[in-house]
Amino acid sequence: MPDSNIEIDLSSSNYNHHVNSGAELIQREAFQTLRRQIRKDLDQADTRILQDNGQHSGANTHVCYPHGSGLTYFIDGTRGAGKSTFLNFTYEHLDKRQQGTIESDAVSVKPLLYLDPSRIESSEIVLLHILKHLKHLMEGCSHRGQDWGKQQEVFRDLFKQMAGGLHLFVSKTESLKDLDAELFLDYGLDRAADSQRLRHLLHQTIDLVCKVHNTRALLVAIDDADTKFAQAIEVLECIRKYLDTPQMVVLLTGDMEMYSLLVQNHFQQDFASDDKGFSPDRKMQQTRMVAHLEEQYLLKLFPIQRRVQLKTLHTLTERKRKDSKPGAPSSLPEFVIKRPGGDDAVTLLDGIDDIATSGLRLRDRLDLDLFREHVLKLPLRSVLQLLSSYYQLSNGGNASEREAAAEALRATALSSLYRHDIDVESIAEGDLHAVINAAFDLCQLDGEPDTAIYLRPQSRDATLRNAYVSLAADVARLCEHDPAKAITYMVSMAGSSNILHLVTVKTTQKSRAREAGDARDESTRQRKVKQYLSVGRKDNALNWALHATAALMGASATSGLQLRQGIIGVRTSSKSGVLTFDNSITNALKANPKNLYPAIAFSQSAVKSPSNTQRYLSIFNTLGLISNLLDFDNIDRDEDDIHKQLLKIMSVQTVSMPNWDEDANTETDEAEDDNNGVPTGFIELGTHIKNWLAACQALKLLFRPSAMLMGKIWNRLYFSLDNISAAMRLSSYDNVRCGKAMELFAWALINACLVEEVDYHHRADKSKREALNRRNPRTSGTLVIKKLQSPDKSDAEGGVDVTPAMAPLTFMIATCPLVLGLIKQEDETTSFISCLNAKLNTAKIPLKIPDSALCSANVWDQIAKTEVSK
Repeated sequence: MPDSNIEIDLSSSNYNHHVNSGAELIQREAFQTLRRQIRKDLDQADTRILQDNGQHSGANTHVCYPHGSGLTYFIDGTRGAGKSTFLNFTYEHLDKRQQGTIESDAVSVKPLLYLDPSRIESSEIVLLHILKHLKHLMEGCSHRGQDWGKQQEVFRDLFKQMAGGLHLFVSKTESLKDLDAELFLDYGLDRAADSQRLRHLLHQTIDLVCKVHNTRALLVAIDDADTKFAQAIEVLECIRKYLDTPQMVVLLTGDMEMYSLLVQNHFQQDFASDDKGFSPDRKMQQTRMVAHLEEQYLLKLFPIQRRVQLKTLHTLTERKRKDSKPGAPSSLPEFVIKRPGGDDAVTLLDGIDDIATSGLRLRDRLDLDLFREHVLKLPLRSVLQLLSSYYQLSNGGNASEREAAAEALRATALSSLYRHDIDVESIAEGDLHAVINAAFDLCQLDGEPDTAIYLRPQSRDATLRNAYVSLAADVARLCEHDPAKAITYMVSMAGSSNILHLVTVKTTQKSRAREAGDARDESTRQRKVKQYLSVGRKDNALNWALHATAALMGASATSGLQLRQGIIGVRTSSKSGVLTFDNSITNALKANPKNLYPAIAFSQSAVKSPSNTQRYLSIFNTLGLISNLLDFDNIDRDEDDIHKQLLKIMSVQTVSMPNWDEDANTETDEAEDDNNGVPTGFIELGTHIKNWLAACQALKLLFRPSAMLMGKIWNRLYFSLDNISAAMRLSSYDNVRCGKAMELFAWALINACLVEEVDYHHRADKSKREALNRRNPRTSGTLVIKKLQSPDKSDAEGGVDVTPAMAPLTFMIATCPLVLGLIKQEDETTSFISCLNAKLNTAKIPLKIPDSALCSANVWDQIAKTEVSK
């Protein structure tokens, strides 16, 4: 690494690390700026003395400086910004020449006192600490010339004279109240004289010590005075009244916002006992004048040119990036981190990117930059402890990189998580539903229903940004290699957020006729939606889908055909010669007994309202069933349970229609089925599903999702389903509307996974983002088929050769018999099966999909005629 680089030792991130050289000082630029300003101010003070008194520099005569002549420098930074480390380095190195600089860069100051008022008792007097160190500095002087004895005598005399003035810091009023009036007057006059002389005597003492040590000024460093409110004003007043000499350089750290509040409160208290009876106008005037006093007080004490702002790591690294030009490397230093355990150093940005890719499973450059910006804008202490914790956990063998990142980010955001009443303990224990509940609640606080579900650190609220990042890491941790959990998270969090928005819009429109709703209405509505959709409860994606089907249809504000957002209402009564769904299934099986049992039957559910029970076909039911099936790991042992899952949904489960004006009912009933036997084609379908699940075990190992990916898939799926539903309501599809709509819903599901996985699914290689056609299917699946074809095909869409490693969830969905069974068997779709088989074979995934997995044309045509409800 070049010498100009700044090396950060993460092993010392938990305490104020003693920085030995500028090569380790993160705020190196601020130190250089401060040093130049102090040197300039000392030069100006010497020049002013010569002009005002006609003296020669170094003359042995004390100058009485006017009030306000002090050199006080304020080092401004938030909590954890590195103020203490910076102050300690400046205190020890301001008078030393830095490596690589010229001798004249050193400032002629003598360190006198490093004080942390928060660590001393409230009864202690700050000025006494300064006098004590003046005495110690005088007695410890090694430059004792021929005038040493005389200088010692003068010093002791000055100290003796100052003793009277120091009585001012102790109230004597109570002990003197019984004195004779003349004695009280004499004592008071003596104290007044001491008060006037104390500042002058202190300045003489400081001047004498400077001459003895042959230095231009003494250096006092005061750290974190604003953390102890009672001492903070005393420190400021001590500086203002007594240390206002250019021979005393005072460095003070703190948060200017905090000092502003302290000073304002100090002046406000002076008015507090006298504002009774004030009119509102006079109180406003008082508030305005207090603000004016506070502003001018701080400007006098800390002039703007003597304030040093400690910049965040984001500002420092961004300046280097902007300073870099092609062919001309930046002259600004690079930040490198020395990892615990003596590993090779890596750049700071690479270390943060490691957490983003290994922990949050981010891939898109924009998301990586957003995460990097979020982390770098955190207080310096938080950044260093985050990196230190991550490397210690991951390198120590106690946790994987993914787990280490999640734990480190959770610890960093702990106060933000507690502030929003998040069950941190359950999340740490691996409770996915606690994550879902927390993410859902935070997304509602953010107020953006479409993008908040990505858990990006974009909110205006800093606590939300911190919590989002922590939860995103836990989503990646809990869903890795587990598509069932990923789908459950997607629908329960993102899907429920979307439904809440729809319900809010509909109920708000209804309430306009009465009165505008208040915050309590919103809270009650959110509670009811969560209760109905089981957000935060230990439930599965299928149960969510059953209730979401009812909720989406109930929240619909449009009339006409019941065909909305991936859901189709079908007739169950054969009155007026209507072809019902049950009759369509029966007729199809009788005419084609050798075919698989129709997959569309596994998308059924029913919704019970006070007047009737409505049957629906829903792609969400299919997706929920897929999620439940993917939860099985031991296929042979769980074969009976797999059949039970299929038979359960085939028997048409019923839920109650939600009424958001009443308590939501989340009960699920299972309809009675008169036919207890296994239907034709069911066993064959079960065999196909078993083979598919066996192949999914290999695909699961390739699955590394992120909260971003699952949020993106949901948004694309939802809006694609909405557009398809709108198109399918047209009269031109009357004869095939039911079958065609469900087929397009299946293509929309495959397409949503495909497009977003290509862009956002984590990959080990950092290859360039490929260009894939991002359009959604609307009237046909041809577009999706072309996207999956190899780029060498003449009619392929885009130049991406999509593989199972690139898009494992896409292949799990696209090869599922429950999805393929919704698609009509034709030449084009048969070629789609061939394409999938070729890609699976190349990836050595043990699955060969038969063409019979598609819905035969005869069965499809029969079911497609089912009447859609109005």
